[in-house]
Amino acid sequence: MSPRTQKQFEVIRESRRTQILNGALDLFATEGYGHCSIAALANHLGISKGLMYNYFESKEQLLLAIIERGLSEIMDLFDPDHDGVLKSSELVNFIRKVFSTMRSDQNYWIMFIGVIIQPGVRELLRDKPIVHQMERFTSMLRDYFERKGFEDPYLEVLTLSAMIEGLGMLLIYTDPSIRIPDEMIQKFENRIVEMYK
Repeated sequence: MSPRTQKQFEVIRESRRTQILNGALDLFATEGYGHCSIAALANHLGISKGLMYNYFESKEQLLLAIIERGLSEIMDLFDPDHDGVLKSSELVNFIRKVFSTMRSDQNYWIMFIGVIIQPGVRELLRDKPIVHQMERFTSMLRDYFERKGFEDPYLEVLTLSAMIEGLGMLLIYTDPSIRIPDEMIQKFENRIVEMYK
């Protein structure tokens, strides 16, 4: 058997990193970020603490990587051409894709939102570069509503954000036995699109 190439090592490393991120998200969501230790995370993943430290220097760095990954996915949906200017078609596509993502990968987003709202996480995020992604989101959205002639652009930013984030919160707190039907989520999505297209 021939030795692995650098590219093969990179693929293996990225696969392991993704496994750690997904496992940590799961454990942070179910056990709570504050209660998890690196030892507990390593045990949950079936790897050594040393291997964990090869990928992430600390539990805080791991949490930041999880949140950065989620926010980057959202920003890629929001500004796909990375030009910093939101167009009507991009806003409609963003709304559609966010709802589609929430439906198709509901468990991931329930865990993601569940981790972000935990005590101590907000304080950890303060002044971190990933917070600037959300500031960029808010600024681009406000500029869009201003260009479209909305009376109070910032109010529209709050309204749209609250509707999308509110659905995420409902998904977390709604008992699985009374799950929100997909048709209702689709109607909610259509209502939001109609408001802003």
